[in-house]
Amino acid sequence: MTEYPEIAERFARDTAQHQMIVLHDDGLYRHLRFANPEYGNFGAFELITWPYNLVVKTGWTFHFDIDATEDMFDLFRRTALTGEINPGYWSEKVRAGRDEVEGFNPDLFEHQVKQYVVAAIRNGDAPRGIGAEVTRDIFEWGDINHEAGARKELEDFRYEDWTFGDTTEWKFYDFTPGFLWSCYAIRHGIDLWDAARTPEAEVAA
Repeated sequence: MTEYPEIAERFARDTAQHQMIVLHDDGLYRHLRFANPEYGNFGAFELITWPYNLVVKTGWTFHFDIDATEDMFDLFRRTALTGEINPGYWSEKVRAGRDEVEGFNPDLFEHQVKQYVVAAIRNGDAPRGIGAEVTRDIFEWGDINHEAGARKELEDFRYEDWTFGDTTEWKFYDFTPGFLWSCYAIRHGIDLWDAARTPEAEVAA
C-alpha cells in the first residue's frame, strides 16, 4: 500500500486514458511521451533517457543520474515494486530540480504541534486552556503558510509561562506533490514500456 494515497489516486485519475508514444528509441537513448490525445497536455508527461541519466518532464522537470547504473530504467525497476515508488532513495539521485523535491507541509506542521500539545496535557506539563490558546494564536491567527512563519509562531508562543521550547529539530517539510507525481510517472511509464516492448506502437495506459 502506498505511503501517499492521495497522490497515487490523483495520478491514476490524471493518466487513466493515457497512451504511450515512442518519439525516439535507440538503445539507452529513449524519448517517450504519455498523454491522452483528447486532452492535449493535461496530465501528459515525458521520459527521456541516455546512459546513466533520466529526465522526467511532468510540468515539473527532474533530472536523475547515477554513475553505477547505465540504464536508468533498471534503477527504478529494482528499487520499487510495480505501481509503487521509492521517493526517499530516488530523491538522492536528483541532479537538477532539487529545489522542487521537498517543501513545507502545513498538515505535517499542524500534526506535530497538536501531538506535542496533547502529550504536554497528558503529562500535566501544560496549563489549563492551552489547547484553545494554541488553536487561536497559531492555527487561526498565525502566519503558518510557510516554514519561516510557522517556526516564528512556535518561537513567539507564550501562555502562562508555557512555551514550546526548542523546536529547531522539528521537521515540517515533506516531498512535494510535484515530485511524488513525477515519481509515479517514472514508475508507470517504465511499466508501460516493459509491457509494450513494441517501440513503434501507441499503447493504451
